[in-house]
This record gives sequence, C-alpha cells and structure tokens, in this order.
Amino acid sequence: MLLDSGCDNMLMGIKSLKIVKKTLDTDGSWMKDAASNSPKVYFLIGSRNNTVREFANMQALLEDSTKPGPRKLVLPHSWQGTGQVVYKGFLFFHNQGTPNEIVKYNLQKRTVEDRMLLPGGAGRALVYQHSPSTYIDLAVDEHGLWAIHAGPGLHGHLVLTKIEPGTLGVEHSWDTPCSSQDAEAGFLLCGVLYVVYRSGGHGPHRITCVYDPRGTISEEDLPNLFFPRRPRSHSMIHYNARDKQLYAWNDGSQILYKLQTKRKQPVK
Repeated sequence: MLLDSGCDNMLMGIKSLKIVKKTLDTDGSWMKDAASNSPKVYFLIGSRNNTVREFANMQALLEDSTKPGPRKLVLPHSWQGTGQVVYKGFLFFHNQGTPNEIVKYNLQKRTVEDRMLLPGGAGRALVYQHSPSTYIDLAVDEHGLWAIHAGPGLHGHLVLTKIEPGTLGVEHSWDTPCSSQDAEAGFLLCGVLYVVYRSGGHGPHRITCVYDPRGTISEEDLPNLFFPRRPRSHSMIHYNARDKQLYAWNDGSQILYKLQTKRKQPVK
C-alpha cells in the first residue's frame, strides 16, 4: 500500500509546552477531532471508564467549574487504556475485556457504528512498557487512522497497522524496529511513527525510534528529539494534524506541545 506523498513534513523539535489543565487523575486522554473544524474537546478520564466529557471548546474546558458543564456521553462499553482517538465524528477505542476489539462509536447519534478485531496478535501485551494499561494505541495523522500494538515476545517490537476508518478494514501492517521496552508513548505525523522512550522510567523523555513505512526518512536525518522533563511517564501523546500540536497527559496535567517541522529531504 502506497501512502499519499502529499504530506512531507518531518519532526525537528518540540518547541514548547503549555499546561492547559490539571486534574487529579494520573491517566486519561484528551483530544479534538483532527478531521473536523469543530472546536469541541473530548476528555476521557482514567484507563478504564465509559463516560466521555465533551466540551464546547477549549475555553469551556478551562472554565469547567462554571455552567453549563460538558455534555456527558455514556458509552455502552468501557475503554481499555489511553489510546482512544476521535476522527470524522467517531470515537475509536479498545473495548475493555477483549484482547483486540476496536469499537467505532458515533458521537452525534450516541450509537456503536461498527467494530473490528485487530489482527496480528494485537492486545496480548502492553504497547509501551511505561504505559501500564494500554494494549492498543490508536493514532490519527494526515493519512488517517492507525493502530499500534506490541508484537509477540518479551518487550516485543511494535506493529503498525493502517485502518480504513469507513469499513474498519486493515489496509496494511508493518513490523517496526521500535521496541516496547522503555517506551512510554507513540504518535504518527505524516505517515511516520515516532516512539517516545524514558530509560528505566526515569530521565528524559526522548524519541529514539522512528519508523517510516515509505523509507523516506531515517533516524540519521533527525536531530535529538527531547521533551521537556516531566515528573512521570506520559499516559498518552497524540498528534493533531489540524493544529499541528501534540496533545499529552502526564501525571494529571493536560499538555499541548508545539512542534517544529521541516520538509523531508529527497531520498538519495
């Protein structure tokens, strides 16, 4: 499967950190719909829960204590981990109690639209060693919907799968060289997987494995990519292709990271 080559940016640095909100919850995820102009913000507290809070916009999230509060969506199933994404009006999440079932939930109609079983042994092991509840990490970038899971074996290498969001069919899977050992999070940008590591769960948060299915960039092309130091490992880091930022959750803080990118060099 060939990915559209219209997106040719590569990550060059994490420019800044903005703490948008602080909660008491160490794990969770938050996001916007990157495929929509909608300002709505989705807030999913905890690694096993079934209530999605939908805020009208970022300001409403900041002023959560005032009325009106967020719209609460109670899902028919709980999610597992912090790998959820919102894409084209749907919430995609790993169904708790199943090893590898992905649920597609219509946020407007409040109904389950579809579900799929992610192949390749997905869900048998943690995706990232330092994210102790996530067995399938979903991601969205300029190319669409992806899933990341760990392959077989202790600290197996990550498997990257491209999913067709309309039919939930698998377009292609790749075995990557990126290990789940010492990893805490991963995200995709322009069809390239970036994995964040934290050695021993301490020290800096650093991207030390990059996988490009098209082979247009390699780690030698990249500078040292460090995140600002945080007290714990990230519960999630997801890229939003519309506002070109990373949405992250770390020790109860909801964070935005601004990115520095540049165009990829032509393959020699």
